[in-house]
Amino acid sequence: MEIGSGLYVHPTVRTAIDALQAGDRLAWLTCFTAGAKLFDNGKRKSLFNFTRNHIGSMQFTSVDRIDNDGREVYGVLQIRDEENVHVYFKFRLDAAAMCSRLDIGRQDGGQIQPLLPLTLGLLFSIEDG
Repeated sequence: MEIGSGLYVHPTVRTAIDALQAGDRLAWLTCFTAGAKLFDNGKRKSLFNFTRNHIGSMQFTSVDRIDNDGREVYGVLQIRDEENVHVYFKFRLDAAAMCSRLDIGRQDGGQIQPLLPLTLGLLFSIEDG
């Protein structure tokens, strides 16, 4: 899946999404500051653990919209070839255009929910099965 050329995506966000799509953890991490924070539906999570455990096992199958001057991506994320979920990735960038905070979450029927419990459950069910 490639983000349409008619949609403006901030260059740092585009690099991060391209890395997510390719499963390239190193390229993903180069988009973030050393102290970058990750929040899943408002709850602090480890960006390092998210990168290690999830980059390479999820990718966007479609992008519904891009907001906030190309810094917010809304779309459908496929997780481990198992499930497609509606999600958002909101990137906050510092003065050097590096991501200092990433807010993620799942949008289910208009409700916003954490993304990571869903992905962790899929990881455990696949490893156990």
